[in-house]
Amino acid sequence: MATPEAEHNISQKVKEYLIKKLDDCRRDLVKLKRKKNRIKILYVTTVVASIIISTSVASLTSMVFIPAIVITTLSAASAILTGISARFNFQNKKIQINNLIEKLNKIQSRFDYVISCNGDLTQKEYQEILKDF
Repeated sequence: MATPEAEHNISQKVKEYLIKKLDDCRRDLVKLKRKKNRIKILYVTTVVASIIISTSVASLTSMVFIPAIVITTLSAASAILTGISARFNFQNKKIQINNLIEKLNKIQSRFDYVISCNGDLTQKEYQEILKDF
């Protein structure tokens, strides 16, 4: 059986470990949200540009004096922008953010549990917490 001092030391180690994990998780969440916002801006920009080019192509086709290469080039650019906008996958980022939030909540609940134990954490509980994260 572990001494009260050893149990307190284990509890302190777990607290420090969980604080580190909470900070890491929060930092990752902020980065992921920033990345999602940048992707969203790029997505909207490419969609708007594609619509503008497509509209321009439609209006230019009625003009006789425009070379065919201009219309072909604009159509290709519109297709490329549409492909790029389709490539951005918001659903994946949203799932990653939700998973990170779940992990953050799980770490926070474990941290709250460790604090509520007030230094009376057993070796088994310590190992279980380390295994979870």
